[in-house]
Amino acid sequence: MATHSGFRAIALALVFALTACSFGSEVQPPPRSSEPITVPEGQSTFAADIDVSLATLRRALEREVPRRLWSIDQSGVECIPPQRTEVIGIALKSPPIRCDLKGTVTRGNLALSGRGRDLFVTMPIRAEVTASDIGGIIERKTATANANVTAAVRLSVTRDWGVGGTVDIRYDWTSPPTVTLLGQKITFADKADERLKTVVARLERTLQAEIARLDLRSEIAPLWQRGFTVLSLNRENPPVWLRLTPEALGYDGYSASRNAVSVRVRLAAKTEIFVGDEPDAPDAAPLPRMARNLASSSGLALTMPVVAQYSELEKVVQKALTKRAKRPFPLPRLGERMVEFRSVTAYGTSDNRVALGVEFKAWKPGERDDPASGTVWLTARPSNAPDSRTVEFLDPEYQAETSRFTTNILLEIAKTQDFSDAIEEALTQNFEKDYSDLIKKVEAALAQKQLGDFAIATKLDTVSTGTLAAYGEGLFLPVSANGVARIRFAPR
Repeated sequence: MATHSGFRAIALALVFALTACSFGSEVQPPPRSSEPITVPEGQSTFAADIDVSLATLRRALEREVPRRLWSIDQSGVECIPPQRTEVIGIALKSPPIRCDLKGTVTRGNLALSGRGRDLFVTMPIRAEVTASDIGGIIERKTATANANVTAAVRLSVTRDWGVGGTVDIRYDWTSPPTVTLLGQKITFADKADERLKTVVARLERTLQAEIARLDLRSEIAPLWQRGFTVLSLNRENPPVWLRLTPEALGYDGYSASRNAVSVRVRLAAKTEIFVGDEPDAPDAAPLPRMARNLASSSGLALTMPVVAQYSELEKVVQKALTKRAKRPFPLPRLGERMVEFRSVTAYGTSDNRVALGVEFKAWKPGERDDPASGTVWLTARPSNAPDSRTVEFLDPEYQAETSRFTTNILLEIAKTQDFSDAIEEALTQNFEKDYSDLIKKVEAALAQKQLGDFAIATKLDTVSTGTLAAYGEGLFLPVSANGVARIRFAPR
């Protein structure tokens, strides 16, 4: 995890440090850090759509508004009013013509539809009226008529998640009840209108009562309760968890359709990331009153960890050094030496530094029975620029621990370019792969996450990286991610 120029400085410092070491000295390894990784919490707002079925409202209206609206049964009704005529210049007035009226007015199936914020209830009406014994001249005449009653409803939601609404009802005759008697067109619309007003008033009262019974609260409460949860973002290497703690719920309008009213809400939640063991889920709180002035835009804000575990770093360094050890190391004053790298130890130490210990043996070709052995310890501070995953180590410090008079041999091996290049290759860790892998895992984990009958769907838009920190659990690179998040009812 170093640049070429940076690591050459490290190698040079190593030479001077080891030159000052006395052979046979006992060196204590750097102290281990036990400080856990802590990730800053974020605040996120999830857009959620709660569909409230209109089936209950439709059934209630069908139940409360009878199919047969009213009946007509009247005798001796003035069907044709007196007529004025003039015969031979003399004005005459004919008597009214009376008849008997019978008929029924019925409704068809109630239809619900929606468009934007308007919910429409349409009730078709059919009337059939028969006029009989018309002035003792005409036996029977029948008239049919059709009308439409349309109620436009606007809903409102209270801070306690109750539902109210305003109702605007209009009706018109598409074909008025009309018959032709003795050459005159007679309509009975005025008589029907009087009774129709009563039906309209009943429909309005029924609508308002049933709208108030729409149980939005029971639809929203499960979403709120299930929001107190822990989600897995990465199962291993390392385990990463997202804990959601809802804090507020706001209302963002609704849209109506034929079968449901889709209520839009905004769920504001604290988002915390944990590395390692799964945290406890937060205690669920009761559904609060509607929050005012909640941000109308949904946004997911997370600080995610890219963690390079020291056990993985040890493997990378060990592999690189073992690969180089297949060839002898040329030492300018001592000749060639074969080297066996026995172990590599890496961990976090104090002051945000990393400790790296390399234990190895060295011998002349063909003289393996008399090796020089020892351990070189390096501590350094990891560093990177913001939005860069390339890491270098700054302020290196070295210690050498040997088992016999071999300090000069270890020093000469450490001075070689091959040795420094091998370590530099191992330590020039670019976090790009770990970073890309984590983003892919998080996107996959959050793309469609199920919470009971609700599904979280997210999309990350912008991602940026911070600066490295060394903890006891590994090297931590904070990654800030922002995107959009939605929750939908999605029963399994």
